[in-house]
Amino acid sequence: MQSFVVVETDDGLMVAEVDGGSSPEAEAERLGGVLVDPTPYATYEDAYDALLIIDAESRADAAESIEE
Repeated sequence: MQSFVVVETDDGLMVAEVDGGSSPEAEAERLGGVLVDPTPYATYEDAYDALLIIDAESRADAAESIEE
């Protein structure tokens, strides 16, 4: 079964497709990145929504640390 995960590479966050014979961790490693959300999403859209939430939270955390 195909699923989608959120991965971070040197280029930033991205959605990666995981084929049934692979693991999310292996796909992240293949792309030269790390798995930032271990949840396997059924659709690209669901994974992309999660990516947007992760990105917004990351930006909010960065803004807070700059203000301090």
